[in-house]
Amino acid sequence: MTSASSIFEGEPETSATVFEVLDALGLSRLVKRSGDLGGSVPLRVAQGCAPLFEGNAFGFQITLRQSITVRRSALGVAVEIAAPYGEALVAAHRSVLPRLIAQGLIPPDGLLTAAFAGDFVRVDGEDPVHVRVRLWTGLLLRGDAGVWLRVSATANRRNRLIEVEEQFIADGNAFVPLVLDMKLSLDVTDRVRLEGEIGTVAPVAPGATIDDVRLADAPEIAAAHAAFYDDAYFEAKVDGPTRKYRKMKLPPEALVSDAPARCRIINAGPAAHTIAGSIPQIVFANLVPFEARFDGYTVAVESDQRSLRAGAREVERTFAEALGPTFLGKNRHAMWYFTKYFTPHPPGEPHFFVKPWAFVQTPPGWSCLLEGVHGEGFDVLRGVVATDMFYATPAVFHVYRTGEPIRVRFGEPLLYVTPIPRRLLQAGFRQTTLQS
Repeated sequence: MTSASSIFEGEPETSATVFEVLDALGLSRLVKRSGDLGGSVPLRVAQGCAPLFEGNAFGFQITLRQSITVRRSALGVAVEIAAPYGEALVAAHRSVLPRLIAQGLIPPDGLLTAAFAGDFVRVDGEDPVHVRVRLWTGLLLRGDAGVWLRVSATANRRNRLIEVEEQFIADGNAFVPLVLDMKLSLDVTDRVRLEGEIGTVAPVAPGATIDDVRLADAPEIAAAHAAFYDDAYFEAKVDGPTRKYRKMKLPPEALVSDAPARCRIINAGPAAHTIAGSIPQIVFANLVPFEARFDGYTVAVESDQRSLRAGAREVERTFAEALGPTFLGKNRHAMWYFTKYFTPHPPGEPHFFVKPWAFVQTPPGWSCLLEGVHGEGFDVLRGVVATDMFYATPAVFHVYRTGEPIRVRFGEPLLYVTPIPRRLLQAGFRQTTLQS
């Protein structure tokens, strides 16, 4: 399996593989997306928004070879696969489980025999509106030593009637069945079609730690932020994308660093985050209640002005404490990045930024995955930021309904930020075949 190339100018590619995939059923496969989603992203994004570009390409998409329809009727919920594929897959499933057991690839009393002895897809629960579906994709995965596999929903281009539960597959000697636990929304339709990309698998690394520090204890991070968002940046941006992020030079140790990461979250204003998870991640929460409305031309954001002003004052106080009172006047553009909290996109795009009041720093060779939440009428998009040289982690909102506003309350999650070695972002996998 070929690996991904870097978006940074001058960074060499790698052809390393870090996990194995065994296809036992022929139902699905892992596919590497292009960052421009096959040319479907706006030109401005493809030219200038490198973190979103990398977010589009992140991991490998779990892609069905044949569509599966989950249908609701007066008789209940049924699963349908069009002939002749349905019959062939049922027969293949029936014959492959004994072979997997005989070859020692799965235990006789494991997940597949316990939960999927009769079929590779099952409907759990009795709720006819929010249907829980468990699907064995037909794949088995095995990570190399020190590599875990993150299984999650797909993002930035997805079926919004499907939610996939996040899970991690730890490294080890045994293959693990790739099972998706999904919740399907049947409240506005009587059927949901599972087709094409339905989830993401990505290699990640355990062992990272995340320390909480004050900006006054990391003034170099504030200085780096001001150096990036200088007056020249904003003057050049008037004419289009600057590509300044893509042109940044990675730290010289970036491709050889393999030690566990000691990361930092650096508070630049009111704190609104928690750190949790078996693979540590930062959960950023919203501190300014708002609603946003897209009319087809522009996004209008209406926020709680009292919360915004109070937060902006605390941001200015924090920067002044770290770099002195004259810093604010000399770096007004860089300060606006945080004090405005919201930044709209150009007309015609249903997007806007929300800027958590913090920086995230990782050691050389580590980036951060930015995984956004999904809400009523909006997605926060997935992105990847090289946080060993650029430390802001914005939440990019995509409003996908017109007219009716979206609403985000105080304290609601915005973004999940996970440190990941950059070598894993570019790594591929090895395909293993079942013995005849």
